[in-house]
Formats: sequence, structure tokens, C-alpha cells
Amino acid sequence: MLLAENLLFPKQEIFEKAKLQIAIEVQRVFRPRKHGMDVVAQELLKRLPLDTDTIDYHVMVKDDSDRCITSIPHRIVHTIRKAPYFIWEQYFLPRACRKLKADILHCTANTAPLATKVPLILTLHDIIFLEKSNIMAKASWYQRLGNVYRSLTVSTIAKKALRIITVSEFQKKLIVEKLHIPAEKVKVIYNGADERFFDHYSQAQIDDVLQKFGLKKGYIFFMGNTDARKNNVGVVHAYAQLLLHNPAAPRLVMKGLSKEHLQHLLKQQKLEWLEKEIDLIGYVGYIDLPAIYQAACMLWFPSFSEGFGLPIVEAMASGIPVVTSSVSCMPEIAGDAALFIDPKNPTSLAFAAQLILSDNEIAKKLSANGKKRAALFTWDNAIKKTVEVYHEVEAMI
Repeated sequence: MLLAENLLFPKQEIFEKAKLQIAIEVQRVFRPRKHGMDVVAQELLKRLPLDTDTIDYHVMVKDDSDRCITSIPHRIVHTIRKAPYFIWEQYFLPRACRKLKADILHCTANTAPLATKVPLILTLHDIIFLEKSNIMAKASWYQRLGNVYRSLTVSTIAKKALRIITVSEFQKKLIVEKLHIPAEKVKVIYNGADERFFDHYSQAQIDDVLQKFGLKKGYIFFMGNTDARKNNVGVVHAYAQLLLHNPAAPRLVMKGLSKEHLQHLLKQQKLEWLEKEIDLIGYVGYIDLPAIYQAACMLWFPSFSEGFGLPIVEAMASGIPVVTSSVSCMPEIAGDAALFIDPKNPTSLAFAAQLILSDNEIAKKLSANGKKRAALFTWDNAIKKTVEVYHEVEAMI
């Protein structure tokens, strides 16, 4: 009788499936000034489905000042001591994963530990570091050091990963071709725009943000940084041409460049006179960024190469016209909601800007198309597809 009972009603733990333990590496998401991949990682963490008892998500993050993610049921934050990027990733991260007995490790920022034995998912935003061009040769020493690290590790890691997530079909094609990865192993999951970019800000809200940054409404907005692929040189030449053709053109607002960097750039290009026409703003947090977009008359995004181009979607969601490059992933992301230019030809950028300034119908059409296009890129859709990848890998281990 006892034997029969055991066969018919075995102990409960035999029926219970062990809870899946997923470690998600977001090394720099606690740093106060977030960029690109940090923003994507934060959006992922905010939207993890936590209404299930089948998965625990472990947030693996380097200690820093902005504790933007906290531990709650099924999302446990592990703050790991500070160390240089590659030491943290190659030593401290795998050690922490072993300690918590992770079933899957998802590394979200292009690189991962070489020696980890935990089944790996890699988000590979782009392989721009493999580009052998004059643009990459102009990178700063820090950017070149990062490129060397990625060049030494990514090919091996990509082959080791059970799944690779990338952010555009353009980048998937490059990953498959250049890293010799089977196409079925690479999943395209587009980034999204935060819901705040779709909200219409009141004039009072916009004015408060503009006052904070010392700006006046109606400027041309350029999201740059010191990376040469952002095309700072082309932007200043295009703006100079625009002003020579149209002295009443709006001011140019450049985000991400210091005064010293701009002065050096303009001196190098013999455009010192342009400095008085340009407004510089430093880091803009997500709380102010939607208003910064909505106060602009257009976005310039003439990059030479991108993985996704998140500012394109943010600007489209904000309802402003976009001028971007006809190369890399930009046409895939912008669709029919932008004017496309040759990033090597500043004249084409100046011409597109003047077209928007002089033809209100074109500006309105781009704005309307942009709103529709941006609605295709949502974080909810991105997290749904990411969790599907988790379950794919779960079935493989």
C-alpha cells in the first residue's frame, strides 16, 4: 500500500521544476551618466516580467552612485566591487555567477567572460570595432583600447554563445558574415523609445527645461560625442554652409561635446567664426531629453556607422523631422520618416536642412510619418522577444 501511494502520489518536489536563475550583466548601469547600451540595459531591467515564480533575474552590476535599479521579488541586484572594465568582466563577473549558481548568463554590452562555463546569451549591438577605416583611426586612445579588447574577445565569445541578440538586420548580416556565425543563432530585437518621448509636453514644461540648459526653442539638434563616426566634422561644415546660404537659420545645439573639443575642431577645420552660432549642452538625463527633442526644429544624425541609432526613434516619437545617413542601419530604422543624406558630403546635410526649414509641408509630413514609424519600436516588444530567447536557451541546457 505504501509503495502504491508513493507511485500515485510522489513527493511534491519531484513535480516541482527548479526555478531558472538568469544572471544579467549590466556592468555600467549604475553610473550617473548613461549612454547607449546603458539606457537599453536599464529599459530591459525595468520591464522584466516579474509576475512568475519560475524565473529569478539576477542583476550583475558594478558599484556606482546611481542606484537606479533595486532588488524586488524575482529581480535581485548583486552589486559587485569596482574594477577596470575588463578585470570586472573577466574575473569578478564569472566568480559571482558561480557563487549564485546561475543557469544562464546574459551579457548586454558586446563582450562577456571568456572562461565562464555558464550558458551564455550575448547582446552584440554592433561590430563597428572591426571596421578598418580612417574614421576608426581617429578614435581617442580610450576608444582604441576598447576596440582592441573587443577585437581580442568578441569573435571567441560570439562562437561560444548559445544565442546572440543584435539590434538591426543590418548588424545581423555583418555578424553572420564577418564572425562566421550561423544565421539562426542571431536574433534581431529592435530597441524602443521610452513612453515619455511620445508624450506631448506643455509649453511651460518645455520652457522650464530650456531655461535649465540656457536654450531658445527652434534649434537644430545634433546628438554627438567625441567618437569620429558621429561625424562632427561633417556637421560643422554642413552648418557653415547652411548659414552662408541662409543667415537666418536656427542655432545649432550640440550635445556631448566640451567647449575645448569644439574649439579644437573648429580651429582644425578653419571655422572658428562658427563658435558663436553653436550652443553646447552636456549630459541630458532621460527626464529632460523628451523636452529637448520637442523644442528642436529637426534632428541631425549623420553618422557613418551605427548599431541601431536610438536618437532617430526618440526624435520620431517626439514629432520632429529627422535628417540621417543613407548608410549602415539608418534607412532600416527611419523608413519613410527621414531625409537621407550622404554622410561624407556636408552639402547634402545642409541642403536637407534647408529643405525642411523652407517647406512646411515636408516638415509636417516627416513629423507625422515619424510618429507612426516610432510606434513600431517599443520596449515592451523588445522585452517580450528577449524573454523568448531566454526560454530558447533554457530548452537547450
